[in-house]
Amino acid sequence: MKKLVTACAAVAAIVVLAGSPAYAFKCPTLIKAGKEAAAKMPADDPKVKQATAKLDEAQKLHSEGKHADSVKTADEALALLGVKM
Repeated sequence: MKKLVTACAAVAAIVVLAGSPAYAFKCPTLIKAGKEAAAKMPADDPKVKQATAKLDEAQKLHSEGKHADSVKTADEALALLGVKM
């Protein structure tokens, strides 16, 4: 039983680690698209301000290596801006 638990934990770790590099390359693309879209909109719009704050947070998360969280936050920002990716 102990070996089964250890094996399952190892497989789970491999799956998580294999997925992280894919997110690492997606983050900058989403953040860039959001910043470009926000630049074309009125800066005083509350949704643009909120989206810009989320994009800054996404960049910080990306820098910290938290790529899944970064992608989620960037997606939220893009939704506020009405950008479809």
